[in-house]
Amino acid sequence: MPFCHDRIKYSLKRSSNHTIENRNFYVNIYFNNNDIYHGQWLNNQKHGYGKLINKFNKYFYEGEFFQNKKHGHGKLTIQLNDRSMQRYYIGQWRNDRMNGYGTLYVNQSAYYEGEFRDSKKSGWGKMYYENGDMYEGEWYNNKRHGLGLFVTVNGDRYEGHWFEDNKHGHGQYYFGKQKRLFEGLWFNNMCKSAEQVS
Repeated sequence: MPFCHDRIKYSLKRSSNHTIENRNFYVNIYFNNNDIYHGQWLNNQKHGYGKLINKFNKYFYEGEFFQNKKHGHGKLTIQLNDRSMQRYYIGQWRNDRMNGYGTLYVNQSAYYEGEFRDSKKSGWGKMYYENGDMYEGEWYNNKRHGLGLFVTVNGDRYEGHWFEDNKHGHGQYYFGKQKRLFEGLWFNNMCKSAEQVS
């Protein structure tokens, strides 16, 4: 049971697009931890489309639920220290975690758009950093890992292999100001050998 009946207020309204037999209702529920849920309700669980306001953790979720968990497409908004609200994540969910394709907003200037696995950046994605740099490529466990392109705000560019957030393996580095391209081997973010290509 997700709540105690004698400690919450709730209202039930029959869904216009579901039959009464499958017990899917639209509800307004005030939980005893001060959370508020408005949406579809099935078998005593959040199920279908709904809105959840979590006052303790200061977030607002609007989207799909499956058996009491965020599951499907949804948008999560968080409250900042100055009490303003900021969009945090828009995309796919599975079992209460960010899974699939979505956009994660770090702040007003930095965000990631791409694939997630268990609430971590994993797969292919593009990251726009606060200082103007950009990375597009493979990710694993929240780190740049695999093949990727990194472009700095001053015009430099690295394209090649990454390992746990470091340039590692074969790659090409283009110096924007000098207009020179080097190709070589990298180890833990350090260039070990390179020759000028153009």
